[in-house]
Amino acid sequence: MLVLLAWFVDVKSAIALLKKTDWRWLALALLVVQLQIVLSALRWKITANRLGQRLSRARAISEYYLATFTNLSVPGGVVGDAARVFRNREPGDQGISIHSVVLERLSGQIALVLVVVVGWSLWPWLMDRSMPQEAMQLIGTTFIAVALIALTFLCLLRYAPDRLKTPILGFQKAAYFVWIADRQWLLQGALSVGIVFTYLLVFWLCSYAVDAPLPLAAVLTLVPLVLLSMLIPITVGGWGIREAAAALLWPLVALTPEAGVVSSIVYAGISWLGCLPGLLLVLSSRSRTHRG
Repeated sequence: MLVLLAWFVDVKSAIALLKKTDWRWLALALLVVQLQIVLSALRWKITANRLGQRLSRARAISEYYLATFTNLSVPGGVVGDAARVFRNREPGDQGISIHSVVLERLSGQIALVLVVVVGWSLWPWLMDRSMPQEAMQLIGTTFIAVALIALTFLCLLRYAPDRLKTPILGFQKAAYFVWIADRQWLLQGALSVGIVFTYLLVFWLCSYAVDAPLPLAAVLTLVPLVLLSMLIPITVGGWGIREAAAALLWPLVALTPEAGVVSSIVYAGISWLGCLPGLLLVLSSRSRTHRG
């Protein structure tokens, strides 16, 4: 996909932008990535603890670093999360570790979709012009997809055989304890939206680093769409799809496709590098364990 993208953008202009990279902005972006991973790990800890799973803060943070690094390094984007499930299972788990990881990731994805919808709904006021037809179609498609998922879930509860109903009801019960009981939706919602904004901030800092700064309106509208494209599990760390989405969207705010591609590439690199400190901690602790 990256090779195909090179046919549609000016590669020389993209390389020229890369050569202008200001490492001071990248250093700030790296710090925000650390905050992003720590907040995500705390969301997982809270989720797991609500379900009765013993998970310490230090364990959650180190495991989240490792899972994020894995998700960004291998195809599919979910291998690291699967590893979190199997590395943290306990005797008599009964699916608790699976529920905690799935619900934690789902919280983030729901928050991202909400930010996309709200951002594009504010487009006329942010941009002082009508919303592009493509955006209206996207928002409509998002609502239809959410409605279909909810309808499928309800149909499974009503008509599925018992062997399928049991795990579905178990997941429903877990979701209630994590999101609804004791007004947990306030905490989960605040954490998840805050984490989404750390992603937006990293992308914004990367755009400044390559001397193609995004206006605030673009950060609230275009960047969430680019991040949403990364959820399609057919690439390694979103490579290709993310850059193509940025190339298509950046001209909507009078920026070049090359600026979108380069900002996206730098964002991907910073996100990957940001996982390395935690990965080194995991490897060093494992080395100490073996020596012991």
